[in-house]
This record gives sequence, C-alpha cells and structure tokens, in this order.
Amino acid sequence: MLKFFKKKKQTNFNIKCATDYVKINEHMLDFPCSNEDLTKIFGEPTRKISSSNEYLIWDEFGFLCSVNDNDQILSLSVYQGNNNPSEYVPQTSFYGKLFFEEDDITFNEFSKIGLGKIAIHRLGSEAETRFGFSIGVNNDFKG
Repeated sequence: MLKFFKKKKQTNFNIKCATDYVKINEHMLDFPCSNEDLTKIFGEPTRKISSSNEYLIWDEFGFLCSVNDNDQILSLSVYQGNNNPSEYVPQTSFYGKLFFEEDDITFNEFSKIGLGKIAIHRLGSEAETRFGFSIGVNNDFKG
C-alpha cells in the first residue's frame, strides 16, 4: 500500500492533574517547562509561528504553547474543538482525556481550577461552551 493512503495513527493523551503534579500519559510535567520537555512527550511540533512570541503547534494532537523571552513555556493550550479558523489553532482536536484527581472532567464546564502552583483554565468566553483548556502556571499561587 502506498504510504500516503495509510491513515496516520491518532495518539490519545491522558492528562492527569492533581494538587502537586501534571502527568501526560506517563510523563511528569512541571511549569514553567521547556520546548525539550514537550518534545519528549509529543515529538517535534508540526508548526512554529514567530510573532511577538514563538508559538509551537502540534496539529495532530490539538496542542499549542507559546515560548516567552526566557525560553520558558508557561502553559499548554489544549483544543477540543477546531471550529476556530485562526492560524494559531491546531488543525485537529484533542482526543484524549483530562482528569482532575481521579475524575474525568474532559467535557465538564469550568472557569479555573487552582491546583497549587499549577492551574487549569478554560479556553473561550464565559458566555460560550468552552472549546478547550489550558494547563500551566497558577499566577495566584503564593508558595
């Protein structure tokens, strides 16, 4: 069979969040993190966009992050809907699951869940159903 007829296998990621950690599949992740930390988990980004920051996008998994001036990644955005035509939105939706402690909250509505130095934020306005979530540094944490 010709290679271009083969369907690329979708990799599902389970993101498990607790008060003191974030784990993606079997990889522990701490924020801020680096490009190398995410590359170990997802492989090389599909696209890079340079504007005011550098943006790294994994189109096949539904992930996006920005790299700040200190080469740090403060959060990872996860898109569950691809109805936004922006060039910054991954081309495929996230097909994995998001857990808070032991509860599957993949499609639950929430605004912010503070986990200590890490937080989960909704993507999208409060007036709409959220189209994803962001996991990263909790700016309210006083530790």
